[in-house]
Amino acid sequence: MEPYWTVRSGSIPFWMVFNMEPSASSLERYLDDRDTFDDIAIMLFSHGVESVGLAPIERWRALAKRGNGALVGVDADAYPRDFDVFVRYHYPLRERFAETHPIPAPLTIADVERFISSSGKRYDVTWS
Repeated sequence: MEPYWTVRSGSIPFWMVFNMEPSASSLERYLDDRDTFDDIAIMLFSHGVESVGLAPIERWRALAKRGNGALVGVDADAYPRDFDVFVRYHYPLRERFAETHPIPAPLTIADVERFISSSGKRYDVTWS
């Protein structure tokens, strides 16, 4: 939800599709393949229903604890009907991760053209 804070804090983002089991499993595999992180902050997208395949709040807490982390702005008692999370997560995120990196300068058109031409078909992007 916060690309700005990702860049400013030097964080490594892991954006999920939804709070469903496939996303939890994907995060678990990601964490299994890396050294332990110093901190993990998980903000959950509350979509309002306890649907089939929804990863329970306990699963998300356990994943966050793998890196001395926590759920950020999430009301665990209200999940997945925690619509206030979209307002609450911002301030704990700012407190948890300081702005230590400057925002990079914008890319020039020449930079973008070089990137696209060097990526081949990888991104299936055309430029005209």
